[in-house]
Amino acid sequence: MKSAILIDFHNLFMMLGKDTDKTRAAIAKIMRMARKRGDVLEARLFVPIYFFNEGSENTWRFINALSLTFGLEVEACTVSSVSTDVGRRMKDSVDNGVMMHIVRNIHRDIGPELVVFVTGDGDFIKFSTQAQNKGKVTEFWSVDPQNTSQLIKQEGNFQEVDLRDLQTNLFLIALDKAIKKIDLEGVELRALEFVVKLAEVQLGECEVREMSILISDRIGISHADSDRLLEMLTTLGIAEVKLAIKRVINIDYFHSLFEFLRSYVGSKKEP
Repeated sequence: MKSAILIDFHNLFMMLGKDTDKTRAAIAKIMRMARKRGDVLEARLFVPIYFFNEGSENTWRFINALSLTFGLEVEACTVSSVSTDVGRRMKDSVDNGVMMHIVRNIHRDIGPELVVFVTGDGDFIKFSTQAQNKGKVTEFWSVDPQNTSQLIKQEGNFQEVDLRDLQTNLFLIALDKAIKKIDLEGVELRALEFVVKLAEVQLGECEVREMSILISDRIGISHADSDRLLEMLTTLGIAEVKLAIKRVINIDYFHSLFEFLRSYVGSKKEP
């Protein structure tokens, strides 16, 4: 199934306590979930421009890094000033940005079959209805079900982006232990050996799904483990997805991590 992933960045970022590491991990998980459903035709971040007014230069650098790493298109949404009981305040127009995107870019019988809204904001239900009226299947994904609108959860097409399973990614667990100089289990050391082997193979850039298959075939791991290895590399910013006709992934084999792991794995093999 071909999909479009529309991410309400501010909602996601706030749900994760403005934690950049958690947000990067969440995006990595969202993209892996999307790839499991089929081809991702587009993945777009909708970002309110008022981040500039929060002195958030670093936030925009982070958004740029997310775009480069995961092949995300970024749509900056303007803000307006509205009157409230306590004076005027800024209101972002992410809603308008998403609405216009559905109107202009989601068409009946062409493009994505599935439109995923990554948000907990109940206002997005009307955009889901718009997409459904164009013959699309729609889903809502959120990292925080407790702070997700009840209206969304009542729709019946809600799915949690569960970040707890990142704690079971063998490659990330093994790397964390190696960095902290904690003894590794045999299966964990083997996982790092596969990362080193990948660096030796040095596969050229190709479409994301094809890369996962190639890694599995060339270094001898399962397709599921190949996806987890790619998840680790994208989470750490070592692999980047480029926007092209297809989503092409490139791995930085000169990254210092590979040299660290070569040395680490080599030391564990010494008698």
